This record gives sequence, C-alpha cells and structure tokens, in this order.
Amino acid sequence: MIAQVMQDHGVHPLRQMREIFAMRGGKQKLGSNEYYSLRLYDPAIPMAQKREFLGQGGINALNTAMNPPIAVPTRSFVGNKLLYTQLLEQLGIATARTQAISSGHLSVGNMPVMRDAESLAAFLRDDATYPIFGKPYFGSLSEGSVRIDSKEGETLRLANGEARPIADFAAEVMDRYPGGFLFQTALDPHPEMARIAGPAIGCVRVLTANDGSGPKPVYAVWKMPAPTAMSDNFWQEGSLLADLDLSTGAVKSCIRGTGPAAEQLARHPVSGATLEGALLPHWQETLDIAVQAHAVFPEFGVCGFDIAVTHEGPKVLECNDNPSHMLYQMGTGRGLHNPDLAPIWDRVVDRQDKAVARMQAAMKKKR
Repeated sequence: MIAQVMQDHGVHPLRQMREIFAMRGGKQKLGSNEYYSLRLYDPAIPMAQKREFLGQGGINALNTAMNPPIAVPTRSFVGNKLLYTQLLEQLGIATARTQAISSGHLSVGNMPVMRDAESLAAFLRDDATYPIFGKPYFGSLSEGSVRIDSKEGETLRLANGEARPIADFAAEVMDRYPGGFLFQTALDPHPEMARIAGPAIGCVRVLTANDGSGPKPVYAVWKMPAPTAMSDNFWQEGSLLADLDLSTGAVKSCIRGTGPAAEQLARHPVSGATLEGALLPHWQETLDIAVQAHAVFPEFGVCGFDIAVTHEGPKVLECNDNPSHMLYQMGTGRGLHNPDLAPIWDRVVDRQDKAVARMQAAMKKKR
C-alpha cells in the first residue's frame, strides 16, 4: 500500500508515516488501515481537513460521549433486534415482521422458537412464509444474514442463487448461532430503487441527533448491495455507497470500494441507471420515521437507523446505538468533525454531560 501510494500519488513513505502517527492519538484515534481506506494520503486534501476524520476508536469515543451509559440505560434494549422492532410495531411505527426465532435458550412469549435443527427444519419446511430474511439475534455488519426466496421440496433457494438442503441449512444455523437467529418476512425495495440498484433491499442509513431540542436528521447515506449479495453491508466486495442530499433525498455522489481501489460511479455498474441526481421515493416519510423512532427514546444523543424503503413506504429495520460514522466519511469524503457537523456533536455532548452531572449529584444525595 505504501509503495502504491508513492507510485500513484507521489507521496513519500516518510510523509505517509508522519501523517499516520499524527492522527493516531487525540480525538482522531485513526489507524493506519483507516488512513488508507479513507484515502487520506491524497496530497490534494489539506492537513486541516485530514484532522477532521475519525478512526473507529475516535468514533466509538464520540458515540459514548453522546450516548453515555449512565444517561442512556436503554442502549441494551435498543440493541436487541427482536424486542426493539416488536416495540416499534406495537407503537405503530412500521418495521419488518418477525415470523420466528431459533435459539437454544431464549424465550419470546408466544412467538415460535425452534430449539434444535430438527424443529428449525420443520419450520422452514412447513410454516415459513417466503421470501424470508434471516439474521443473527446478536451481531453487526450484516454478518450471517441471508435472504431465502423460496422453498422447492427439501431445498431452499437463496437470493444469491445458491441452493441449500433444508436440513443442512438448519443444522448450520443452530451450530453457528446458538445465541439466536431471527427469521423475518423479507421486504422488497421500492420499484424505483429496485430499478437502480436491483431486487435486494439497500437500506438508507439516517443519522439523528438530539441536543435537547428533540431528534433531528443529521445525515443520510444509501447502502446499495453488490449484485450477488443478500445484504447491504458496504464492506462486501462490489457494494456501493451513495451520499444523499438531506433536504431532497437526491443522490449527490456514489462510490464503490475503499482506499486506492475506490471509484466514483456516475451510473450503476449493473443496471446502467444514472446515479447522481436520482431521487429516493418517500423521502420525507423516511426522515420522519427516523425522528419518530428516536423520539421513543429521547435520552439518546445519537441514533443510526437502517430504513428499508418499500412500495408501502419506509420501515425501520434496526437502530444502531453506536453507529459507524465511517459510512458517512467514506460516502462523502468529509471528516466527521467538519464545520457543519462538529457544532451538532458539541451540543449533544454538552447536553449529555449536564445530564450525567445531574444524575451523579442525585446519586450522591441518596447516599
């Protein structure tokens, strides 16, 4: 990587090392791998702007300051994919319907729970409504997620074209995910989004922040799945990431890949559809549902919502209480501490600092 950057951009290895070490500490906490994946070696980027970027360590620290555990005790509940979506459904906020769960120990009321591979295979064979989407009860980055389009006899047809025997699939799920695996009714993207990016759901990530005046949208990106992927995890090869205009829902720019392999795309590589300027449907409703979901837990300073935009409108799939703003930084080419966003984070942190101070004072009084 060092040699490639030297060859392609004329940045001497010593300069690369100096910049990497300069950004390792403080608020940035930016690792060498992130220096390259974010393309911060580019000599066209002033050092002052490079200082605006955060590594994952810096992102985690900022999120903790905006969602401090003492002031936001509901983080573990919101991180529970099943209970959180069940609550939203009860409150009338659109979300995906969970059909069943497999787990060796969890109990979830009257919802069907498969305790072993045999009962899971029986559910998939006799009771599941297809298409169905499965994902680990615990986990992130879409690891382990799968879309099953149909069942043909004893075979499952996956969205990526694979065919899996039901018994083998059930045994693998129980072996790999003993903590739990959710099976939800699969959603299809709005026809306009499918025309551009294909039939798999590509969620819109809407980041909301609450500085005490109520939740408000801060930024949004569109995660488009790779042609053979079953989820929209940007780290999968071939996935696309679009920066969205917050006021209109229009695609401002779109990238594929990271680091030296990153490329700006004017058209979708498979559909050929024009990307820049494309308007996402149900845009105001998408922002509204993110704000509504955040308002259920106003103690949060920041939330990252993954929202599926369907022909019926937007649906909240999950809430990230420690959202990876790396998506924003990669999709926009701007650091998280840029002049537009830094004042928002400062206000949120100030609000949470005061909340923590009040709670600590109350606890001292009780003693």
